[in-house]
Amino acid sequence: MKISTKTYYGLRAMINLAKKGDISPIADISFEESISESFLEKIFQELRRAKLVEAKKGALGGYSLARSPELISVKDLFTALGEVILPPVCAEHENCPRSSICSTKDVLSRLERVVSWTLGAITLADLVASENGAANKLS
Repeated sequence: MKISTKTYYGLRAMINLAKKGDISPIADISFEESISESFLEKIFQELRRAKLVEAKKGALGGYSLARSPELISVKDLFTALGEVILPPVCAEHENCPRSSICSTKDVLSRLERVVSWTLGAITLADLVASENGAANKLS
């Protein structure tokens, strides 16, 4: 599984917001996370459409989490940014003659379910806690 740069940066930016717990200007997040401000703005537009962040305009504006870090999973972020958790190997072969005897489809399907469940079980709060050295479900 390869995670896109967009998703990696989005996750870092969301953790940054979760740690602050308040509105943060995009310029600050860009500087603190060493991410291009224009690229980060595009990422936040997608996160805003997915209702994971909120934007506030004005001199004291910026972005904040749309809900508590305990209620935002890594899977939510991956989905919002269009990340495919595990692409189906046989997606382009819908009428595959080996479908009924394929040994790989069950294991790959199980792998996708486990990865999806794991990403859904890890929240931004968990990631902030692990960064702070607290014991949590990432251990």
